[in-house]
Amino acid sequence: MARLLAACIALASVSLLLPSEPSYDPWAWLVWGRELSHLELDTYGGPSWKPLPVALLALTAPLGELSASLWMVVARAGALLAMAMAFRLAARLAGGSAPLRAVAGTVAAVALALTPDWFQFAAHGSEAPLAVALMLWAVERHLDGRPGHALALAAAVCLMRPELFPFLVLYAAWAWRAEPPLRPALAALMVAIPLAWLVPDWVGSGNPLDGGSQARSEPFWSLSHAERPWLRALDRVHNHTGLALELLAAAAVVAAAWRRERAVLVLAGGAAAEAALYMAMTQAGFSGNPRYVLPALTIACVLAGVGAARAAEAGAAEAGAARRVSQARAARLSSPAGAALALAIVALLTAPLVSARVERLGREAREVGRRMELQRDLARAVDAAGGPEALRALGSATSNRALHTRLAWELERPIQDVERGYGHRVVFRTRRERLAGEVLVWGRAEKRTPVARSGTFQVYRRIGLTYRLFTSSLQGIHILDPGGRNALDRVVTR
Repeated sequence: MARLLAACIALASVSLLLPSEPSYDPWAWLVWGRELSHLELDTYGGPSWKPLPVALLALTAPLGELSASLWMVVARAGALLAMAMAFRLAARLAGGSAPLRAVAGTVAAVALALTPDWFQFAAHGSEAPLAVALMLWAVERHLDGRPGHALALAAAVCLMRPELFPFLVLYAAWAWRAEPPLRPALAALMVAIPLAWLVPDWVGSGNPLDGGSQARSEPFWSLSHAERPWLRALDRVHNHTGLALELLAAAAVVAAAWRRERAVLVLAGGAAAEAALYMAMTQAGFSGNPRYVLPALTIACVLAGVGAARAAEAGAAEAGAARRVSQARAARLSSPAGAALALAIVALLTAPLVSARVERLGREAREVGRRMELQRDLARAVDAAGGPEALRALGSATSNRALHTRLAWELERPIQDVERGYGHRVVFRTRRERLAGEVLVWGRAEKRTPVARSGTFQVYRRIGLTYRLFTSSLQGIHILDPGGRNALDRVVTR
């Protein structure tokens, strides 16, 4: 395992030679990590709180700009580890000969790599791939008979993805009875994990449930706006898996039921439960972001790998029976031919899915490139405008919605100072509003003075601000909310 981790970290480090800009959420964690290192945490603005990423980035905060690169290495190494662990777990569950294990692992890893949104999650430094990597590692450790290790890894997962905490509670209930020596650690985890989510956010925003409120803020693209949100969520799950993978996963479950393979059945049940939880969350007002259901999608990829191995195994058995030779000779001589035939059939069935996924991957890569270019342009615009100190002297600054957290990082200001819709004297505006969202400001400026231009960004200063409530003089959208955050005008990426 140490060699695998080292390889993933090395490859992730090399990937920094490519464009490597974090997205909205990671920049928020970087801001909060820097604030936490100075004991000045302010979580009132930005996305929902994430304990583990912020804690890690608080440790690297003294390194300044290097902190962002280190997080990208961790996040991308997590994505690579997730694909490797999908390979290992599928191969282990499939069992049998080395070729069959290779088939299972390859199908699982490739299916995960081609899952919609996976590439952009990895490219932009999302915590989701890292979370599923640790989840698969926890499953492997349990199968190895090391429940203590599994609990530690699962706890780390729950510090990134809170919707998985109910599954940890169930596992802890089993471990409480099966492993009495772990009871003190179990009790500590059941208390520490909720506190890690609630207390820092309470200190930083004044509301212990602020992160949950933000996650339920229902932006315009939220699936919760549909007539039947749960049905739209189910449709998203289907679109992100695909019929071919669903059939292979179903084949794995049927074979596991016939063979009484408990591990496969438990994983399938867990994936179904997590998908059901995703639908319930969407119905309850959560946005339906694919990150919520990525654990279930990952398990589906593993099961699809097992199903492909079972199909290859069945093909080998049929080939052996057709030649009417002994069972041993059939396994020795006919298995490769039968497996090849079965795999050819599987490849034929999955070809349309793979083709569509590859095409989508190309589109995702192009969009990721454009988003990274926007992030770099904003940093250059800050420098062109005189740098953080000069800009802070001019007054409060804001930008397009998806760039709020990056601007807060560059200006070394709390996110809410950039996010609020009133009092801004300096505006960083890109014309690529389709990618970055609008600039939301409140009030009328008597004059706009150009400050700088860089790439697609125009930087200008607003002079002579006036505020007239309930008149037509509003510029942008009135987002002043005396009761707290105005959720309708916020970027939500959880």
